[in-house]
Amino acid sequence: MINNDYEHVQEWIAYRIQKLDQIEVKLMKMKQLAEFARDYKLSDKQIESINAKILNFQKEIIALDDQSKTFWSNAH
Repeated sequence: MINNDYEHVQEWIAYRIQKLDQIEVKLMKMKQLAEFARDYKLSDKQIESINAKILNFQKEIIALDDQSKTFWSNAH
């Protein structure tokens, strides 16, 4: 029984790290978009488009974080 729990914990840790890596990529993309918007003179439409992309990344990050936090409880 203890070995089984240990394996579940290891599996959850690997899963969580994978999701955190995906989150990191999305955060880096958000940063790049924000820096691009800061560094260039953009039209309102371009700024709107960047904001929409950033908001989409934010939603994806929240979903990835929530999914990876609940994996352990779903495994039991």
